[in-house]
Amino acid sequence: MSAVPEMPIEPIYPFASKAPTIRLLHDESAQHPFATTIAAAWSCYGARPARVENVLNLMDPSLDEGDELRAGRRNRAMRLYRDLFDAGHHTTFQHANFVFVLDGVSRLAIWSFFHHHPHYNSEQVSQRYREVSGKVMVTPDLTDRQAAIYKAAVERAIDGYRRLGDLLTPGLAERYGQVFPARSKADGAEAARRVADAVQKKAQEVARYVLPLATPAHLYHTINGLTLLRYYVLVNQMDVPGEVRYIVNAMVSEVLKVDPNFLGAPGYPLDLDVLGAGDTLEYEALAELRGTLDANHDETFFREYDEALGGLDSRLVGYNPNAEQVLADAVRTVLGASRAAMSDADALAAVLDPAKNEYLGHSLFLAMNSKLMQTLNHVPFTFQKRISGAEDAQNQRHRGTLSSSPVLAAHMRYAPDVIVPDEVRRSEAALEEYHATVQALWDAKNQLLDDGVPAEKVLYLLPNSHNVRFYESGTLMTYYWKWVKRLCYNAQREIFDTARQETEQVSEVYPTIGMHVSAPPCVIRSRAGNKPFCPEGERFCGVPVWRNYDPKTLALRRVL
Repeated sequence: MSAVPEMPIEPIYPFASKAPTIRLLHDESAQHPFATTIAAAWSCYGARPARVENVLNLMDPSLDEGDELRAGRRNRAMRLYRDLFDAGHHTTFQHANFVFVLDGVSRLAIWSFFHHHPHYNSEQVSQRYREVSGKVMVTPDLTDRQAAIYKAAVERAIDGYRRLGDLLTPGLAERYGQVFPARSKADGAEAARRVADAVQKKAQEVARYVLPLATPAHLYHTINGLTLLRYYVLVNQMDVPGEVRYIVNAMVSEVLKVDPNFLGAPGYPLDLDVLGAGDTLEYEALAELRGTLDANHDETFFREYDEALGGLDSRLVGYNPNAEQVLADAVRTVLGASRAAMSDADALAAVLDPAKNEYLGHSLFLAMNSKLMQTLNHVPFTFQKRISGAEDAQNQRHRGTLSSSPVLAAHMRYAPDVIVPDEVRRSEAALEEYHATVQALWDAKNQLLDDGVPAEKVLYLLPNSHNVRFYESGTLMTYYWKWVKRLCYNAQREIFDTARQETEQVSEVYPTIGMHVSAPPCVIRSRAGNKPFCPEGERFCGVPVWRNYDPKTLALRRVL
């Protein structure tokens, strides 16, 4: 019989900065993931749902007196937990959900690991709406000389962030007045404060592009038991800093405190086979290339990739030319309707026209649970993309559009490789400050790499503006809601422009579908007759986009 699985050693934080805090919020399933998994499995074969409480009682050996069968049943339950894992019956592990509160976690850790998969829910502090103080930055363990280079670059980035905010404010205030003239002309301290606060948020939304990935964040992060086990095994992936290893070990330790059987019961440990950094798929694949490729200086890949984009940020590279016909046929099949009874145009309108499909204007986006709207899953897309890290941090939240994100260590170029926000280009002084701040971070990154510092530590100095190149795929179902939300004027400008490029290309290959997907929420709600047309309340952008809406003028009407 194998040994009882040991709790992970108390995590040691391998950084010079203060360790992040990890707190597990308790509920029934979080407190008893082992019992929840066993009860779920038993329910598959029982006459009625198994009770978690019964499993918990079975696991208490103090109750064995007078009942010779209990020990045998307990051993079978402990063995079943491992057998379910080994056999791949993993749905049982997904009933236990853990809500973690994380504080002091770097943006690099969030992007590279915690948001780098579809099976999570997260709410993190926004750099758009919350000013970054810069008082605390995630700082890896470096020599004194290396630490001086690192800290000087971070301080320069914070200075640049503040200067950019000041330089961008006048122009933004002027355009805010064009959109909200009554607010800007209103008298009184409260009115002035409201305007200043709105303009400041717009300024820091753009200025944040020069903040490094070392900037910390706090967040609620919810995952299920299966996902936490996968975290535990894959925590040594390339680009994942030691900070993440500390956090994941702390997560597992928190769960083991409330359920010591999470990694397997006594005598029946789960075969988790935690991978070392050199065992991961990405590491092995890159190792084969290292003999012929200098990742920091070879520009061939970047030249080929960017030329293929043809001036776009997101290029449609994969789709089914017959998708409109397939979608129409699928709609008819759901309804059992013949072609004579329902034309292609009527079939497409049944799922895509808000005037005929009130689900489109509903706040809950009911498509995922609608038999008719599930037909949208038969229309696939693949896009080749080059966007900033700032946009990709938002893009990751749309977990139905899956991407093959890059190994950043293989994408670091010697010269700055960033996007420049349109707002920065409007001001010569802001543009100069922007480039100077990015260059300072890039120079420090190059110095540390040349000094032999591992890439996972140097990645913290990449600014939010660094280019991220990847492929992304999804279906009309998953892209539809993403496009609707990101075509709103309240969306970050860069992701707004990306959504616009994508819907324009879709309209070219699918004219009927494109007619219905190139609209923000207010337009959809107006077509569906849902009031108020703008669902943003106090965050109304100030432009009644739904009036005389034309997708060709959408970008032209946006002022802020």
